[in-house]
Amino acid sequence: MASAVILKPVPQPTSPPSDELRLVDLSWRAHLLRVALFSLPFLALALVTYRYGFLTNAHALVTAKALLAADRLRLEVIGFLYPPLPFLLVLVFPRPWLPSVLASIAAGATAWLVWYDLERVGLARLWRMLLLAAVVVIPSNVFLATQAYPDMLALHLIVVAWHYYINFVRHGHTFSGFVAGLILGLALYANFYALVYALALASLVPLFRRSEASTGQGGEWATLSLMLVTAFPALWAVASWTYINWVFTGNPMMYLTDPAAAVIDPERWGVPLAERWGWLAEFGRELIMQPLLLGVFAANLWRAPRRLVPLVVLAFVPSLLRFFGFAYPLPLVLATYTVLALIALPERLPRWVGPVIVALALGQGATTAVLLQHDGEVRQWQQVLVIGIPRASDQDERELGQRLRAAPPYSILADDRSAYRIIARAETARPFLLPADASFGTALAEPARSVGYILVTQEPLGRDLVSERFADGPPDGFVVDGQQGSWKLYRRIDQPSLLH
Repeated sequence: MASAVILKPVPQPTSPPSDELRLVDLSWRAHLLRVALFSLPFLALALVTYRYGFLTNAHALVTAKALLAADRLRLEVIGFLYPPLPFLLVLVFPRPWLPSVLASIAAGATAWLVWYDLERVGLARLWRMLLLAAVVVIPSNVFLATQAYPDMLALHLIVVAWHYYINFVRHGHTFSGFVAGLILGLALYANFYALVYALALASLVPLFRRSEASTGQGGEWATLSLMLVTAFPALWAVASWTYINWVFTGNPMMYLTDPAAAVIDPERWGVPLAERWGWLAEFGRELIMQPLLLGVFAANLWRAPRRLVPLVVLAFVPSLLRFFGFAYPLPLVLATYTVLALIALPERLPRWVGPVIVALALGQGATTAVLLQHDGEVRQWQQVLVIGIPRASDQDERELGQRLRAAPPYSILADDRSAYRIIARAETARPFLLPADASFGTALAEPARSVGYILVTQEPLGRDLVSERFADGPPDGFVVDGQQGSWKLYRRIDQPSLLH
């Protein structure tokens, strides 16, 4: 009878720890669980803010556009809305609270990815926890994570691209570079500046390439290939979207010049070039007041000098875009600086660096609060949370929206360039006759024959055709039905009142 031979397992040689981190090393369930856990604080704060009725312009706009497409059952009624990705995600269930939920999830995913990337730094878990907590509570980051969904989505996609880009240029993973390029191409549909970051990252490939990878036969062609892999998807995305705009509208740059796109800053765009140099002092002050970013500059100069120039180039992208008149909101600028600092920390730092980095992060939170003092929407959001009293404008809009939602379909003549907040509050676009509707022009010329009500405001945004025509008083056959805040509702004399 044969006896069983028990072999003692031979210990396998352990490989040295690697700085390489791949998202595929964890299952999708593990990622999903961690994203959910990191999202919970943001979701709680977003729901508290919604309870107070606070609604940012960005969330109101994307909700109103989604409601218009959903209620008309035609996606084309919103035209070539840019950026399209935030709008399409809200279209699944268009309600005013959904953008805050999606922003919180994007923020949770970003926080989880930053935590995951910090493993390569070598800091103790305690210091990593304190560092992440210190940057999460920075006012600009919290506002972005709960009240600026389009910007938060764009920042998340760019951070994911950065993660893969780091594995690409430091470890030579062609697949990681391909994924980074694809994500930057997708990010273009969330924010136009993804193209600028794609070009910047592509141009920085030669500086990141290891000396042994860039020498020898074919080294130059390999570097060029890496650059093309990084930039091509974003270039293809912008070329295709521009071509589609040209074919259907005759204006290839319509998606950039549309006021709803928020790509061009109307206050900066028309300023003569000679007068823009004074802005550099403002931009420089913002950078100097980023102690965490400056500390990461110093750490890279000490541990990895080859990475300092690319890091400085990426840090100047927000200032460069604003100098040329593009809109780059201050909360997004400050959040970009913070995330860039965390992603760019060198590997295997000494233990004593942990408390220094945390202290710098706390300092950055204090300086950021100072910079945000003059940002109106952020300041109002903070006041609502601290005092616990809703804004009067939010209360007026919510009450007006709830009253108008009971009106018959297409009975209220309005222009959603100003009325988008009221449409979002009403949670339906059915009662409104808007510029996207075919009969809008006829109703504007002869309202008594087409609609029963007219909604105007004394504070129009953009070119509000309805308010321009009727803000001074109702047309023939209409009377003032009532006023709610800055809004007036005119009622045709044979229609029932909506405000009384």
